Amino acid sequence: MAEKRTVRSPEERKAELEKKLQYHKNCIEVLEKKLDAIDNPKKSAGRSKGLKRILTENKISDEAVASALGFKNAAEMKEAVLNAIEKK
Repeated sequence: MAEKRTVRSPEERKAELEKKLQYHKNCIEVLEKKLDAIDNPKKSAGRSKGLKRILTENKISDEAVASALGFKNAAEMKEAVLNAIEKK
């Protein structure tokens, strides 16, 4: 014997469709945000170069760095840096 079909009310069918509509609207919003992110990428900080790497790539001598920082020579600069490290 065949089972009787349950007929849903128009309100139930309408509520189900509205639920589906809301779900797809949310999906569309997410996709639009992704499109916007592609069109307007964030500027990343990137990886900054270390001081040692910059100096070696540009072939700058310790004496040139010391004079640029206001030290008389590289030994004086090295001593000042070591003293600063010890104070921490």
